[in-house]
Formats: sequence, structure tokens, C-alpha cells
Amino acid sequence: MLRTTSYKLIYELFDHVLIFDRNNEVVFEGNAFKRLLNSTAKNINSLLSESLQANYKSKTLFETIEQVKSDLEPHTIKLNGIKEEYILFPLNFDLDPHILLTPKDKVVEITRIEHDLKERVKELRCLYNVSKELETPQSINEAFEKCIKHVQAAFQIPNDVIINFEIGKKIFGDTSWNPKTINSIYFSDINVNNKKHGEIKVLLKSNVGFLEEEQSMINEISGKFARAIEESEKTINLEKQKKILLAKNETLLRLTEECHQKQEKLRTFFSAISDRIVVIDHEFNIIMSNKDNIGDSGKCYNKLFGLNERCTNCPALNTFKSAENCSLEKDEGDIYYTLRSYPIFDQDSKVDRVLEVCRDITVQKRMEAQLLQSYKLASLGKLVAGVAHEINNPNTFILGNLKIIQEALDDIFPILDNYYSTKKDLKIARLDYDVFKDNISTLITDMINGANRTKKIVGDLRNFAKKDDGTLTDNIDLNYIIKNNLTLTRKHVKKYAELEMILAENLPVFKGNINKIEQVILNLVMNASEAIEKSDGLIVIKTAYDENKKEVLLTIMDNGCGMNETTIKNIFDPFFTTKRNKGGTGLGLSITYGIIKDHNGYINVDSKVGVGTTFTIHFPIKIYAGKDE
Repeated sequence: MLRTTSYKLIYELFDHVLIFDRNNEVVFEGNAFKRLLNSTAKNINSLLSESLQANYKSKTLFETIEQVKSDLEPHTIKLNGIKEEYILFPLNFDLDPHILLTPKDKVVEITRIEHDLKERVKELRCLYNVSKELETPQSINEAFEKCIKHVQAAFQIPNDVIINFEIGKKIFGDTSWNPKTINSIYFSDINVNNKKHGEIKVLLKSNVGFLEEEQSMINEISGKFARAIEESEKTINLEKQKKILLAKNETLLRLTEECHQKQEKLRTFFSAISDRIVVIDHEFNIIMSNKDNIGDSGKCYNKLFGLNERCTNCPALNTFKSAENCSLEKDEGDIYYTLRSYPIFDQDSKVDRVLEVCRDITVQKRMEAQLLQSYKLASLGKLVAGVAHEINNPNTFILGNLKIIQEALDDIFPILDNYYSTKKDLKIARLDYDVFKDNISTLITDMINGANRTKKIVGDLRNFAKKDDGTLTDNIDLNYIIKNNLTLTRKHVKKYAELEMILAENLPVFKGNINKIEQVILNLVMNASEAIEKSDGLIVIKTAYDENKKEVLLTIMDNGCGMNETTIKNIFDPFFTTKRNKGGTGLGLSITYGIIKDHNGYINVDSKVGVGTTFTIHFPIKIYAGKDE
């Protein structure tokens, strides 16, 4: 918040102001003016009709106002009964002419402040220009020479000032001045390392004397000169030392160049290897590596795997003990490695160091797992096709007959009801008639539901075992399929979770089968919704495009119950399900896996118990019926 004390002069000025409009009517009257008029028993109207005091031309205030309007220049006036002189100013004559009346001493005070501010600005500009000259890349003598005009311009009367800089034995500035014309002299020593190195001499011709601010400015400039001279001397010394060091360094470089070239050649070959390679000592400290992110220090188990202790069954340890090559496979979470260690012998044929090669085989492991899954699905498909056919025939027969029996009972019950009204001891299947009637319909309905469930399982088996007809000829716009397919599942999903879509713009189109892609999305979204067991459930469907791999990505995330490692390894196996008591058949994800494989894609799973699950599907965009376009 602004403090009123900071603007005291402004407030005082407005307190002593009268403003007249074009009709000479007062439109603003300062508080001080009101008090003044009250103390002299006057008012504005009386002022407009009164004449000036002695020693002034006899004009009334009104006449003076008219004169200001005429020549647009300020005019001084003295009012009857008031000691102070006043000045009338023209205001805003381009738009709506107004006249301002204010005490002359206030105007003089503002003018003086304006003059003082201009002088201080000149001094600040001088200090800025001097600093700039001293910092500009040039010789220090050139800088001193240019500073003369900047310092001279900062004084009240620049033409009456002569500036001399005496630096060592050199004098900068005008030296042809006549001592008889000089009224005042000001000196300021230039001290470097506590010794006088020169001085600044200011000679003043006029008798106005030096302002305190001007003396402070000269002292500040002498300090700047001292620092500049000190830096210049340091630079000269540094240049000398630099030349000595460069000569020594050149000799050292000449001696080490051949060794350096051989070392760089070896490191180039070493770094070109994609596997991570480290050389370690007996304490498992890294002495050398081929990757910048590993470096040449730290423990191998920490830099390679982020561990705080040595790996279990460390191959390097075995190599140190046996002096033989050693290898093993290692996994850290979802990443798999092979570790191979090789002994490095010293002059006494003892293992001094070990070279360890770490290779990431995660992709190979996933490909092996997918290949194994494909073999399992292919073998099982042949069996499933026959079983589904054999089950479907009798089940169709059962389902058809049950519907006939249900219709027959609907026709028979009225007859039996009539008979039961006269023969209350009627029993059917050893049950009283009323018990039989109450339960037989439920039994028939349960059997029909069971047969329909068997029919659904058979349908899933057929879809699972159905061979691809090779017609991957549809143009797949994944965003369009998601928007339209979700209308079928949204009502079901809303029971469990909120649904959020993050769809990438300008997603490439790829070849495939629209119906099968819809089935994949449907299976994954339904599974996600059924995995959520809390009120704030969320399912996110996201699409993206990997420019480097030329793949369209479909990601389906949920914050459901998640899966453990055992479940993740088995979810794509046929008939594996965690929802057996809810009617799950264990075929949904197997069918999904097969459809993605038919499109030459692959699927990754990331899940944590209690956190949620993420399925990421990769579709290559240049695929047509399993071949490159």
C-alpha cells in the first residue's frame, strides 16, 4: 500500500490549487485555499472582482485569466489581502480549456526538485557510462580517454569544468589550462593494493563550488578506476602464466598423444558394443565401463541394477575364485539379463580384475513367452474345435426339448389345477401337487439357463478355435472404433467406474478386421470394470502413435484390484480365470491374445495388487494380411 508521506509535495500542491473552467467557474478548490479564504473572510466571487495590489499592473483576477487564455502563457498575480504571489497556468487547451491558480513558491519548489533530479540523473548516467567503458573489450588507456567526456558531462556547468586523469606517468584530458582561470580544484586518489597509483583532478572555472554529490561521484569513479587497473594487472600476470603453462602443456600433449589415440580407439570399439560392459576389482568397484550413465566408479551391483548389496550367485565372484568364465540369468522385476564374467590376469597369473558383460534379454524372453503361448493356443485349438462340436449337438437337443417341456407344463397346469381342486391328495413325482407346481417351473428355468450357459461356453470355444480367414482388409480407425464400441459397454461400465478417453489426434489407419478389434476392446474394458471393487473406480482408454516403431498403441488402464505375478503369467492361458464363481470361462483374454497375434501385434501387461492393471497393445501400421504392404 502506498504511504501518503511519500507524496507529501503532491498533496500540498493540490491543497493550494484553484481550477477554473472555460466560463471562469471554479471546478476544483484545494483545502488549503478554502482555509485561506475563510481566514481572510473572502470567497471566490470576491477574488474575481478585486484588483491587484501596488507594484502590479492594475488588473483583476478575471482579466488576468482572460489574458492567460489569450496568449496561453503563465502570468503572475497578487491577490488582495493575501501575502503570497500566485501563478495562473493554461491547462488542456487542445480539448477543454481550464486555468490553474497556485502559489508561486510551490512552483519554485517543484522546479528546484526537478533540477536536482536532473543533476542526479546526469551523475548516474556518468557512473553507468564509466562502468560500461571499463567493461568494454578495449585497452584500459582507451577506456580512460573515453571516460573524460562522460565525467565532464555530469557536472552542473560542464563547460566550466576541466577533467584530468593522472595514471602512473600518463595524463588523460586537457592539460593546457591556465591556473589563473581556476577557482576550485578537487582531488581523488586512485589506490591499487593500498598504494597510490594515480589521481582524478577536477578543475572548476566558475565560483559556484563543488556539490557534495559531485565529490561523491568522483570518489566512486576513482574506486572504479582502481578496480579496473587491478583487474588489468591481474590479466597481464595471468597471460604470462598462461604462456608458461601452454608451453609445458604442449610438451605433455606431445608425449601423451600416441597413448591417447590408442586409448580412444579402444574406447570407441568398447562403447560401440550395445551390451553393458564393466571391469571390476575384488571389491566390486567399477574401474572402467562402456556406458556414460554407468561411468568409471561405484559398485557394479548398484550401477547395473540399482541394488545396495552384491547379487545372489554373483558370476564375478565365482570367476575371482575359479579363474574361469561364468554366466547366469538374472531378473529384476520385469527385466531379464544374462551376466557373463571373464577373468583378467596380472603378471603373476592371478585374477586381478573381472570383465563382466550384462545383456538385456527382456525382449527375447517376451518373444519366447509369446511363442510358447502361440504353440499352446494352436495345439489347444485343434482339441477345442472337436470338443465344442460334440458338446453343441446334445446341448442344442436338450435346450430345444426343455423349451417344449416348459410350454407343455404351461398347458398342463390348468388341467392339473382343476383335478387338484377335487382331489387334494394328488402327488406328482412323490411330491404334493402344490409343492411340485411351485418348484417345477424354477427347475425348468434353471435347466434352460444352464443349457444357455453351455451354449455360450461352446460359442467361446468355437471363437477360440476358429482359424483366421486372412481377411485383414478393413481400414482400422482405432479412435472411431473406441467411440462407437463404448456405447455398447458404457451402461455396464458405469456400474463400476468412470470412463475416461485420451485419444491421440491424427492417429494413423492400419489394416485389420474391425469386428475382431471391437471384440478386443470389449473384452479388455469389461475385464477392467469387473476388476474394480471400490466406489472411485476409473478406467482410462488411451491411444497413441510411436513414430520410431511405426506402431499404433492402445492402452487400457484401471485402478482395480490388480494381479500378482502368478496370475499375470497365466491370464492368456485358455480356461484360466479368477472369476469362475462369477461365470467366467477363462477364454476372453485367450481370444484377445489370438486376435492381436493375427494382426501381427503384441500385448504387454503391467499390474500391481491393490493399485491396478494396464494393458498396452501394439499394432504395426504397415501390415496387410500378415505381410508388409
